[in-house]
Amino acid sequence: MAKVKKYSGDDEESLVKRVIPSQVRTFASTLAGNKEPITEKDFSKGELSQARDAIMRSRAANLKKGTDKLDETVGYQHYGDDEKRQKNTARDFSPLPQDAIRNTLGRFKYEKTPEGRLIATDSYDFKDDLVDKNPKMPKSSDYEKLSALEKVGKLAKDSFNKEVGGLSTLPSRVGSAFIGKSSRPVRLDLGEAPFKKGGKVTASTRADGIAARGRTRGRVI
Repeated sequence: MAKVKKYSGDDEESLVKRVIPSQVRTFASTLAGNKEPITEKDFSKGELSQARDAIMRSRAANLKKGTDKLDETVGYQHYGDDEKRQKNTARDFSPLPQDAIRNTLGRFKYEKTPEGRLIATDSYDFKDDLVDKNPKMPKSSDYEKLSALEKVGKLAKDSFNKEVGGLSTLPSRVGSAFIGKSSRPVRLDLGEAPFKKGGKVTASTRADGIAARGRTRGRVI
């Protein structure tokens, strides 16, 4: 049997990955028409570490509740341990490196394969983005019958509308207008899962800042 590499990301990271955070790279490439599946190769090692860390925070929170079956889902509350920053809605529009995975994937599912690999899955799209948080936000369907020029006009006009958040929500509205429900499948191989079957975190595996024995420790890059 061929030996499985412990880490499946690129050994040599491009300058683009080192300089431009994944939420900006992914948004720009999708907006330009890229419909290819998103994999671990599209992220830097530090960004993949953020995904692993969020998974371990999710598992720790579930284990603390004492539930019989773990909810293998990462939520926005699992990105970092700064409670005040978590509640700051401006973070939804952050282009900063420390918010790369949060603002690229957001909520996502994960699983441990029979081979022991930690796999994250999601669907990257902008269908009705932020409408759940603000019902006054335009829906993706509001743009469907508009020409590209008309979409730009509506986006510009809404940028002066405080009810939809003004300029702060422009990236989300651009995504809703030009990407919408057109999605890209996401499947990230995050390496060997640092926990045993049943959810126990192994004491010997920390995986780039992921804590052992069910305790988490944030890692800022």
